[in-house]
Amino acid sequence: MDTIAIANQKGGTGKTSTAVNLAAALARAGKTVLLVDMDPQGSLTEYFLNPAELTATIYDALLSGATVKPLPLGEQLHLLPANIDLAAAEIQLPAKRNQERTLSRILRTYQSDYCLIDCPPSLGVLTTNSLTAAQLVLVPVATELMAERTVKLILSTIEDIRETELNPTLKVWRVLPTLYDGRLAHHREVLEAFKVKYSELLYNEPVKATTKYKDAVTNRSDVSDLEPKLGEYWDRLAQLLIGETEVR
Repeated sequence: MDTIAIANQKGGTGKTSTAVNLAAALARAGKTVLLVDMDPQGSLTEYFLNPAELTATIYDALLSGATVKPLPLGEQLHLLPANIDLAAAEIQLPAKRNQERTLSRILRTYQSDYCLIDCPPSLGVLTTNSLTAAQLVLVPVATELMAERTVKLILSTIEDIRETELNPTLKVWRVLPTLYDGRLAHHREVLEAFKVKYSELLYNEPVKATTKYKDAVTNRSDVSDLEPKLGEYWDRLAQLLIGETEVR
């Protein structure tokens, strides 16, 4: 199972939307996908269902070793959900031996072509677990003036994960520019700066800012159901991921 952590310690960069729409595109390509919600805010879970109705979550797996059956979202998609209970894991997990690898051990019991982990907007225990469990990291970053600082911090964290040998083979797959409005000069300037700074690491086609993504949340669907051309964007990203992971 190829595991990709979708991570940025800053909120509001489109991590959950990226997880949903990339997963949907992988499913359209015939791949099975396990979505893992590692954010106590439960945005990924809430995208599809009411967190209050959950009987078991990723928290139960992390803290008590419970076997949590993934929730089916379709033939190709399943979800390991989260709710606010997961916030307690930041305090409770450090007391466990070898706690940084807890999620890694859990994910070994599941089978799927791809696993996409929606990380919390922080650099705490849950993000460390997510990065330790992943082979690749996708970093969504809004094309705003403070973007460079946020990317620098998450890349530094990834390097720390490698250097401490929690996950020495962890790689940044792509930096993904999001919430891009080409009419705004500073968005264009930030995107150009990214191209210079990150070259091949940068996915050269930004995620455009549009209300269609918010509409998709309301409909509990991926954006392709509302705008096929936006779906094609995610299909291209999915095909790139499939092509590069299948040759690893």
